[in-house]
Amino acid sequence: MIPTPISAPLNSGALNATHIEILRRRSAACGREIGVGMRPKDERGQVGILSYVTVIVLAILGGTFLERGLTVQRHSEIQQLHAETFYLAEGALENAIGQFAQALANFQWDPQTNGAYPVTTNFSASSAFPTGAIVTSNVTPLAAQVIQTDADGNQTYVRNYEVVTTSTHPRNAAITATLHQVISRQLTYTFQHAVFYDGDLEWLPGPDMTLSGKVHSNSDIYLGANGLLTINNNYLRSAGNIYNRRKDNNSVPPGTVQIKKNGLNQYAAMAGLDSADATWAVDSQTRWLGTVRSSVHGVSQSAVPVVGSIQPGGFYDSNADVRVVNDVIIQGGLTIVEGVDVPVGTLTSTTSMRNNREGRFVKMLEIDLKKLSGYAPGDPPGSPSFPNHLPSNGLLYATRNDSLTGTQQRGVRLINGSEIRRNGGLTIVSNLPLYIKGNYNTTSKKPCAVIADAVNLLSNNWNDANSTSSVSSRPANATTFNLAFIAGINTTTSGHYNGGLENYPRLHESWTGQTLTIRGSFVSLWNSQIATGQWAYGNPQYTAPVRNWQYDSMFEDGTTMPPFTPWAVEIVKGAWWKD
Repeated sequence: MIPTPISAPLNSGALNATHIEILRRRSAACGREIGVGMRPKDERGQVGILSYVTVIVLAILGGTFLERGLTVQRHSEIQQLHAETFYLAEGALENAIGQFAQALANFQWDPQTNGAYPVTTNFSASSAFPTGAIVTSNVTPLAAQVIQTDADGNQTYVRNYEVVTTSTHPRNAAITATLHQVISRQLTYTFQHAVFYDGDLEWLPGPDMTLSGKVHSNSDIYLGANGLLTINNNYLRSAGNIYNRRKDNNSVPPGTVQIKKNGLNQYAAMAGLDSADATWAVDSQTRWLGTVRSSVHGVSQSAVPVVGSIQPGGFYDSNADVRVVNDVIIQGGLTIVEGVDVPVGTLTSTTSMRNNREGRFVKMLEIDLKKLSGYAPGDPPGSPSFPNHLPSNGLLYATRNDSLTGTQQRGVRLINGSEIRRNGGLTIVSNLPLYIKGNYNTTSKKPCAVIADAVNLLSNNWNDANSTSSVSSRPANATTFNLAFIAGINTTTSGHYNGGLENYPRLHESWTGQTLTIRGSFVSLWNSQIATGQWAYGNPQYTAPVRNWQYDSMFEDGTTMPPFTPWAVEIVKGAWWKD
């Protein structure tokens, strides 16, 4: 008899009645039967049948295990693809947040815009993604901007956004991942303090001096005076320590530092009470009622504004509507010609001024702001002979890069800036030391600022011809500057004082008995790279003025800031979820 073929599946995962019946029929065909009644003398046949059954059972189980193994392997591969897609989305989400913050800091995205900010993240090729990967994100505002004011009056502009990032696996378009992140964007404008130093603040004036407005240092503060220094505000903060002595030699100047008591029209002197005193934490609060606070009172470093590169080709150069390089004016990519577009003499090159602090003659690029705004000599107010070529976006960048001879040093000088003829104000930036001659922004005051390697102020009475003579031959007269400063300083070392806040704007004349008035804000974020000459003991190249320096309240509410005012950008993460 021919055995009946097996037609039932052998990979069902278990032996069933059909399998047994087939085996019984095959056994009968061979003259033997599986089950009860098998005769002992058929042992060899029994062994053969058992072997045959074992092979079949193993085949059934092997098929089952193989199928299960392939399923587990496939499941593991899919899990790996999902994990890779998630990691792509996670990385792109972080990149989108960083790119958004950078765009805000660099004025590439208006913080009031209600549309979505798109970000594309391109991953480079790798072993996991041989052709790389591309992930898209959108940062969308959730509500209008609100202003948060802390107990000290510092304002932060806050707006919430949702970041949505969707990634698709480069090798399997069916596998995607979408992540959501709510963020709080916080902007803090730079010019909210009369004085903001990222490093140590030293303030040691000779003649009497009074300053109003908030004072903050992200490091230590050193206070002293030869006469009377009056700090006329309710906010003196240090993220480090506050000392009533000099930094360069630890001596205590003979004058008096008096600080306003919080909420009262009363002052109390330091008289040696500072962070070195064991009772400072308590006694400072008792004496000034909260005006004076340092790190022991919980003061932390404030966010530092993001200031773009001031170098040629950097942020300000690239974004300026008007660029002045050597003896050429370029506006909107077009060259402005003197005598055709602006009056003759709008730009002047001179090497006649000696900067005695630097010990060098200055190869000066001089910009006449009145002529740049279209006014030729003799033009009556309101009737300029030429069009106004002040920058349409309020940003002017100036530099020179021509060759130097001997001990020259490059510089840029602004003249005839008593009236800034542009609604919205003006910000002037240079990578070089900047000199400002004469009253600045005193008529129809606008929000104005300068950003430079260093700032030098020259009175209305300045004359280059006297720069090589003694200090007494360089008499100043009363002059006023209404603008905010971001400029470099020098570092104090042992025996070498950097000049302190009182010499943040560098002076070059005999100011004795003359008033230097400044309304603005003093921000120090870096050391000068070009104007590195030290302020000198015993042989200063000026005599001190009567310093009438105050914070310009125009900047207080953040609505009338100079163009391109830097701000600190902070991102605070909130809720997060995955689709």
